[in-house]
Parts: sequence; structure tokens; C-alpha cells
Amino acid sequence: MKFVSTLLIILFILNTTFATTPDHSYTSIKPALERYTSIEQWENPNNWSPNIVPSEETIILVKNKSFIIDFNLDAEKLVVGAVDVSNESEFVVTNHGSIFITNTLSINSKSSLLIEGALKVQKAIVNATGGEFLLKEIGSIDAHEIFIKIDNYITTLNGHVSSTYLNIHFLDKNAQLQIGDNAVIHIQSDLVVKNKYKDNILGNLSKITSSGCQGNEMFCNQITAYHLKLPTIVDYFDIEVENEKTFVYWETSTERNSSHFIVDKSNDGENFTELGRVTASGKSSSENPYELKDDNFEKDKDTYYRLRVVQQDGEEFVWCRHLLANHLDKEEFGIEKVHPNPTNYYLKIDFQSQKSDVLDIKLHHTENESIWDIKPKIEGDKALFDVHHYPAGAYILKVKMNNMLIYSGNVIIHATNSKGNIRNSQAILVEEEKK
Repeated sequence: MKFVSTLLIILFILNTTFATTPDHSYTSIKPALERYTSIEQWENPNNWSPNIVPSEETIILVKNKSFIIDFNLDAEKLVVGAVDVSNESEFVVTNHGSIFITNTLSINSKSSLLIEGALKVQKAIVNATGGEFLLKEIGSIDAHEIFIKIDNYITTLNGHVSSTYLNIHFLDKNAQLQIGDNAVIHIQSDLVVKNKYKDNILGNLSKITSSGCQGNEMFCNQITAYHLKLPTIVDYFDIEVENEKTFVYWETSTERNSSHFIVDKSNDGENFTELGRVTASGKSSSENPYELKDDNFEKDKDTYYRLRVVQQDGEEFVWCRHLLANHLDKEEFGIEKVHPNPTNYYLKIDFQSQKSDVLDIKLHHTENESIWDIKPKIEGDKALFDVHHYPAGAYILKVKMNNMLIYSGNVIIHATNSKGNIRNSQAILVEEEKK
């Protein structure tokens, strides 16, 4: 397989650097312990120097020691702004551990990175001259950008890697990249390999999938081509009341392997009955409008309408709207619109809610099932999410209101650089036609 070069990919290569300074102002802290095994240890100020608990506004500096994450930070919804590892140190995420670094992880000269658990990071820079980089079979790295420089050590990838960009630079004839038998390496946009040496890439290169490849021709010819197939996306879901009857309207912008739609109805939001079914188009890249009528609308009762999008494999997505008693369609509580979709920088959710409503929003990456908890900026009845640093690809957005699932649907994130500028997005949005 051979990829066609584009101007955008060339610009990407020319502008790529391995600078290790995060583009953000952080408060520097150092770990007082080598191993953190619980949230109690992590949130104890006495275990950090100075006495500041890690947050999105801190950079953890690791020098001349080990820094081991041995518990699930993700489950506790704890994040770190950046981590810098230097001076013969090692950063380890054990099989019990997970960490989300919202900006940059830097592994510097003579230092090591060992991943047995889950690492989520916007940008990972591994420049471990004389050090080590090992991703074990049970480990995973979920990133936006990964830069690896290899000189006189072996980089071993046995686990799961999902990233928008991957740049590998071999600096020495003794440098080696080992692809394990159980490795799954998925690059949604650009893979760049700088390698003038031969026989220093070991393992089955077909384990690597990418939509673009630049550099070593022998390497690029052996990896697997990737094209993102646009999924079923429901663009809007709306209720209108006319003469004590309701009309349920919805429209898809794209459909893939869609089977049918089910509209359910409830007066309490818990016990739903089926109102009707509508056959889906199955496959489409243009707008398709649908509608269903309810002849038994009771205006003096709260009414919930739930749209279920059923795929041919049985997978379902939902969208729920709530009409208040005696308000007709003047207020439709729930999600009004998720846009733009696809997106490359931000994702906006328009909704109607009451002051007491509590929203819980998650993005599920469909490639490796990682969950990204996103905290929106709320302005009135709009929630704005910065998603440019998430790995490009297909996601499922899930929204709960007061612990009730009111929305689940497909979201596509384009490839961008770390500042949000769109980069070679067409490469990941190619529709692959199959006869």
C-alpha cells in the first residue's frame, strides 16, 4: 500500500519539532512519593513539594526518581496539566493505574516510560536518549500527538495506541522499534517515519493502520490503510403540537447500516411505550427527514418522547425530549441540537433545562472504548466543549440529565494540530465505497 503525499502532510513534517516545553503556564510541583496507590495519597498536600495537589494547572517535575501511578485517577475524575520526566527518572503507569494529562508528557534524556495501564494525553514527547519506552500488552495510549525519537535504545509497542498523529524519528543505527504480536496501533491522520537505516523495525507492520504515511517507503508500504466511514448522525429531533396532536420530526445528515427508528412515549420519563416505527434509509450521505404523528396527546400531562435509532447490528442511539403539562411545545426540555458535527475544534450542545437539572456528559472513543469526561463551559442554555486536543475519529456522545440518559449519538472529530487548526481532515473523512 502506498499513500499519496499532500501539501498539508509536507507542511506537517516541516513544522514538527520535539520541543518539550508545554505551551501553557503551570505551577511546578514534585512528587514526594515514588508510588501513588490511592486517592488519599494523591490528594494529600504533604505528598507533594510544595504542598500543592496536582490539577489541570500544575506540571509534575520528575527528577532522579521513579514516579509510579498505581491507581485509577480516571475513575476519580482527576487530571494533570503536564508531566516532565528527566535526569534518569522513570514514569510508570501500572496495570491498576490510569492518568489523563491534559497537555504534554515529556520523557527526556536517559529517562524511561513504562505503560501497563491507561495513559491519556494531548501530546506525548518521548526523547529518551539512552532510556526506554515500553508499552505492554495490557497497556494503552490514547493521544492527540505522539513524537518519538529513538537512538541507542529499543521502543517496544505491545499494547493499544490510538493517536491523531504519530512521528517516529530514528537517530542511530542501533535504534529499534519492536511491534508486538498483540499490538494495535491506530493513527487517524498522519504517520511520519524518519529512518535512513534498515532492519531496525521489527514485527508485523500491518498491525499499524493510518490514513497517511510519510518517510520510509518500505515502512509505509507495509502498514494498513485506514478510511473512516461516516456513521449514522441524527441532525435534529423536534416535537410540534397542533390541535391536540403531536408531530415528531427528525432528520439524519448521514446514515450507515441504519435499520429503523422507534419513537417511544412516557408520562413519567421511566415507563415508555412504543408509539411507532419508521424504516431507515440504510445508507445515505444526504439529509433524510422523517416524521411520526401522535393522535393521543394529553396536554394536561407531562409527556416524554424518545427517539431510538436502531442499527442493523442491533446497536441503538437515543434522543429524548420532555414537554411540560399545559405548555404544549413552547418548552421542549432536553437536547435541542449537537453541532457542528463533524467538528474539529469545538462541540456545542443547545439544550433546555430547569435550574435544578444536573448534566453528566461523556465522550466514548469507539476505537478503544476509552471514556473522556468533558467539562463544558455553560452559557445560558448552551454548553461549549473544547475537543481539539482529543484524538481524531468517531465518538459516541452520551448526555444524562438528572441521571436519565437523554441523548446518545455519533460525533466525528476531525484531525487538527494542538492549537486547533484543521490539518489534513479530508484524509480521515474519505467515504470508502464497497460494492
